[in-house]
Amino acid sequence: MLEAMDRLCPGVASRHTLLYGVELNFYSSRLQLSPCLETQVANLFTVGDGAGVTRGLVQASASGVAVAREILSRTGVPAVPGVEALAFP
Repeated sequence: MLEAMDRLCPGVASRHTLLYGVELNFYSSRLQLSPCLETQVANLFTVGDGAGVTRGLVQASASGVAVAREILSRTGVPAVPGVEALAFP
């Protein structure tokens, strides 16, 4: 994927590139989500601002952690010990 982006924006596929992601801003829309940020489509989760429940970088990041923990719990993989659980209304 980075190689394809590098053709459009030379330099993206550098050894210094840490992470690229898509940013969506749908502040006015709010999806119907379960408490663990799962959509009505089974095993499809929303995180970040696209979910319509966060408004900043910290909250968006925390939503990713919460969904990762939910996915880990469903697969039986233990979460990182000593880190408190996150929950969203």
